[in-house]
Amino acid sequence: MKSVLRAWRLLKAQPDQKMEFVSRLARRLTKALCHGARAGTITRDTLSGDIDELRNASSPEGLNGIDVSVAQGWEEWDATRLEMDDYAKKRDACLVGLSRMPIFFKAFDDTTEHYGMGHDNPIDLIAGCGSVSLGSEPYPLDIDNLSIEYIQQLAFLFGGVGDARHVMATLCGLSTAYSYLPEEEKPIFHAHLTLLDINATTIARDLCFFLLLHELNSTSGSDAIARAEIKATLMYMFCGVVMPPYCFDRLTRLFRGLSARLSSTDWALPTWIRLDTHTAISVVRSLEYWLSASKSARKMLARHEIAPPGTLLPALDHPIWKQPELRRLLERRVAEERQVVKRTLLNMPHEQLVPMLVDAGIVLSPVSPTAAREALLNNMDSLIHKEYVRQFGERRTFEMECYMTTKAFLPPEELRSRHPDLDSAWQHVRTGGALSRPDMLRARTHIENDWQPNITLFDHYIDDPKSTYVDTTIGYPEIQEEVFRIVKQIHGFNSPSVIEMRKTAWDVFNPYFEEVAAALKALESNVVLEFTMGELCAELAKMRHSNDTGRPRDFPTKYTRMWLSNVPDYTHGPLNLIVYVVPNLQDIPDAATASNSLLSPSVWKDDAEWWHTFTLLTIEEVPRYLACDIIRPGGLLGSLVLGPSPSLPRPLAKLATREELTTWLTRLLFNTLIPGKLPPPPGKLRLPHNIVAFFGILMYLSRIGYPGHWLSEFLERILSGRMVSNVTPYTGEYPIPVEERTRRVPSRTVRTDPWLVEFETIIATAYYAIPFPVSSALAPDFSNNPDDIALWEAEVRRAPSYKPSEDIHNTAYEPRVQLLFYRSDKLTAREVIENIQAVFEGKRTPVPGLFFVVTSPEHIKYQEKIQFRLSRLRVERMRAEKWSVVAYRNDTGMQGTVPAPISSWIAKS
Repeated sequence: MKSVLRAWRLLKAQPDQKMEFVSRLARRLTKALCHGARAGTITRDTLSGDIDELRNASSPEGLNGIDVSVAQGWEEWDATRLEMDDYAKKRDACLVGLSRMPIFFKAFDDTTEHYGMGHDNPIDLIAGCGSVSLGSEPYPLDIDNLSIEYIQQLAFLFGGVGDARHVMATLCGLSTAYSYLPEEEKPIFHAHLTLLDINATTIARDLCFFLLLHELNSTSGSDAIARAEIKATLMYMFCGVVMPPYCFDRLTRLFRGLSARLSSTDWALPTWIRLDTHTAISVVRSLEYWLSASKSARKMLARHEIAPPGTLLPALDHPIWKQPELRRLLERRVAEERQVVKRTLLNMPHEQLVPMLVDAGIVLSPVSPTAAREALLNNMDSLIHKEYVRQFGERRTFEMECYMTTKAFLPPEELRSRHPDLDSAWQHVRTGGALSRPDMLRARTHIENDWQPNITLFDHYIDDPKSTYVDTTIGYPEIQEEVFRIVKQIHGFNSPSVIEMRKTAWDVFNPYFEEVAAALKALESNVVLEFTMGELCAELAKMRHSNDTGRPRDFPTKYTRMWLSNVPDYTHGPLNLIVYVVPNLQDIPDAATASNSLLSPSVWKDDAEWWHTFTLLTIEEVPRYLACDIIRPGGLLGSLVLGPSPSLPRPLAKLATREELTTWLTRLLFNTLIPGKLPPPPGKLRLPHNIVAFFGILMYLSRIGYPGHWLSEFLERILSGRMVSNVTPYTGEYPIPVEERTRRVPSRTVRTDPWLVEFETIIATAYYAIPFPVSSALAPDFSNNPDDIALWEAEVRRAPSYKPSEDIHNTAYEPRVQLLFYRSDKLTAREVIENIQAVFEGKRTPVPGLFFVVTSPEHIKYQEKIQFRLSRLRVERMRAEKWSVVAYRNDTGMQGTVPAPISSWIAKS
């Protein structure tokens, strides 16, 4: 603005002003004023009289004619100037409103599944950002190099916290780092750990873990039996399918006490445990379900399938390793491990080599060193294979042999006298004997009759008669976890050595929980564990926009480190991370968010396809388009690690060009409106971003430095209802091939009118916080008032044609559902659903105004109700016509609900 006004002052001093220059300056000025006011860089205090002078000079009288673009510019500025005060007053409220809108497609039933046992090796976020076993490099957090300011505000978020193994590992790392701090820094050291999960049962389970650890710290070291019971309860909760009755009794006492406390006004929790009211209510619901559920150990064990131990890890014939890049990585790893074995054999002393050769049937003892060496070289391949299996394959401990029959971990040695039949079976196995059938039956009968299920593996949906999960039809979760893999993972955290044959799960978990408890005790006055139930992106948005979430103001809104497990597999991968997660990182060099990818790795060709499918960009393009710092690209193997974005806004020269950005945004929009198809089973792949997420990306692009008029003019094209483009959506099976980046079709006019009502809802909700002008692009009947947007609810029933099953194309739990609103007196839902792609491609019928689509319903329960946000004024106009709404899948076209007429809609807020 200043440069334009400076040019105007020079121009008006000239006696022969060229009207072409005046018009050009006026257009630039109105654009700068509108964008500056929207972005908050121009206020009333910065306006000057030169603006009015230039306006008069560029008026029809001054120009001796009407310049339409100049007149439109001044009209836009008039509207913007009237709203300037509201931008400052209402901006925060609008950001909060936008943050509450769902950014993901819903499923027909948005019940969340409960996963009780984790898959990752424990990750200490002080030591690094994920596993280094697959070629990743650690990315440690050097606390010694942090300033005093950041030592006081260390913050860690675990999104999709699962069984809290990474929280426990990080506490151990924090305790070690704390012990090395200078004495003068210890009092100011403070760490905040946020344990976040979308599933309330997970949060309730983790809260119980830490309350048991607190109880362990409060129990005298001289009371060995009580301490053994507490740690045994922790072990069986963590990875057991069933547990002894005394552990179950201890657990139910904890449930009752915790439920009573959280239902009262005084929670009386340890000072280092914090949770908000919303989370507490959800936790109580889970606790009460566990207390009331009646489950048997016999039926639980029947649902526990034990996989036979493997020989080569990972098995080369597994489908995952058929992908070329994955297979190359595995073969390289196997080759490196085989070289380790070969060096071991070549350097083996004669006294160790001979027994191995004799055991393999290659030589007879005695044998000379020369003959032994010759036999080794002649049989090197077979010996390498045998030793490789021993070192790197599944190591089957004696307890595993016992577990194959009992399906239960052995109790602590101090408590085995309570289980004579089980102890007798164990003594046979540990001495190398085989279990007799009577011994086996006695041990198994004792467990089936006297033990109890690990009730924390149950979620209340298992007993919901309306749920269509397989677990619901049986009433028990299916446990296919390799529980001894979990034991080995914890053993690996304790010690790098190979697990000994006589070691039991108790021998592994006993020192593990002692270490975690000791870490908690050491940090007790310097640490806070915050338990939060919610969706990751929504909770982070609340923090960014200071939404009243019930969190104390001194709780962190930005984090030093985040570990998200494979949550990004379900939330649109790295694109979602960059836009919705990375902004919550602290602005320090070591800050990072890390995650891995575990969902159907076999569907991907390579890392390039993985990145392109989620972002529609190459790995190399992502930093330039999205102004992000990729520390470790992750992808199919290893952890994806992203750092805080470089200083923003970035210089325009370091960003994508306008043409590049427009093409990318067009591809992103079109692939949101007309999504592709799921891969065939067993492949799974989720790209759930909806139009709200797309609009959030526009907001993000403004923040990182793209000119506002690029974005507002692109949005104006969308809001016109039609766009001319040679870009086409990908409608094949996911993943999206990298070659799609450059695929083009002859330019044609596509229709965007079916999605404009949803844009109205988004724009009205966020109106005073949108950092670029939009008012001139809005249709006359569009609302721009946040207070006009209401939450509506309609009762629905399952459509007779929809029969949900576990099939991925027919399940009620795949997030591919959107709402169709239509004039039931003019057309049927099927007419639109079956032709939506043709309508997008320009088909003239159904005509605009007879239907629209909403990709961001607030809530769907296809057998009960749906909730959605629409303008009150629009709904009032619709009441005079016969509008109805149905929910349907945007990939298969499956209609899940019968039409709900507008007469049944109720405003909820």
